[in-house]
Amino acid sequence: IVVGESTNKLHFQLYDEYYRETTPSLNKIKDEILVLNDVISPHAYTIGSLSKGLTLGNSENPDGKFQGSILQLLNQAGFKTYWLSNQRPIGVSDTQVTKIAKGAGTSVFMNMNHTSEQTPYDEVLLNELNKIVLEDGDKKVIFLHMLGAHFYYKMRYPQKFDIFKDEPKTQFKRPEVYKIINAYDNVMRYTDSILNEVINVAKKQEAQSFMLYFSDHGQEVYDEIDFFGQTIDQMVTKNMYDIPMFLWMNDSYKSNKKIANNSDKKYMTDDLLHSIADLCNVTSKETDSTRSIFNISFKERKRVIKNNLDYDTYFKN
Repeated sequence: IVVGESTNKLHFQLYDEYYRETTPSLNKIKDEILVLNDVISPHAYTIGSLSKGLTLGNSENPDGKFQGSILQLLNQAGFKTYWLSNQRPIGVSDTQVTKIAKGAGTSVFMNMNHTSEQTPYDEVLLNELNKIVLEDGDKKVIFLHMLGAHFYYKMRYPQKFDIFKDEPKTQFKRPEVYKIINAYDNVMRYTDSILNEVINVAKKQEAQSFMLYFSDHGQEVYDEIDFFGQTIDQMVTKNMYDIPMFLWMNDSYKSNKKIANNSDKKYMTDDLLHSIADLCNVTSKETDSTRSIFNISFKERKRVIKNNLDYDTYFKN
């Protein structure tokens, strides 16, 4: 399970013809990927999003986040669980997610720096991933929490991915805007390479394997308004909530698990616990197949963001 950070422009290249080639590796294997076309996050910030998506919390029952997490459920189902993070485990923006992560059988935090400082690149997660897949046993669920496009964008990718340097397409014509957009698109190019490597690791496994990717939330990067980043639900643009989500499966997994093609249905990631449990063939009295986007029983529901704002009504026009 790969958790991206603020990577909504990965969405644009995978789903639409973005004018820049930000996801060349994923585009080459697009036929192998189940892409979900209409996914949003319940919040525009990490704690709000993941504290619902990885627990029993949702927009109807926010307090469900205290009633159990997907990691606890998978532990009880006999899986070895791992949380590998390139985000620091301390600080006001990190603590609640860290509590969820600590529910894993093994949790490894590879970055202790604030995002305003130089941090390890997300490729550090690959070394740990390769170690884990060599351990005994096939019943493993590994969460990779990327730093992704956490600001400052320029610090999130190595020099060889400093690819986009020309004037980007934007209505906001200022040199500082161009630099920020270019850096963000370079992060997407780098993220594409990391996700391709994760899929390559999964491909080498003889056991049934899959890779699920989603972003915790999106960001506004001078698309609709003269602003970049996201706010804690004080200001709303569509780009802050629209996120990419896709599933790769190896042949062994596909031959043993029936996945419903609900790629065009509306989905919000506060139901991720149910979807991940479904992918892992785990059921309990708390899981609900109608909330799993991969299940034939899936039912669309009202998507509420911010303070009881109906996403689909608000952004209809």
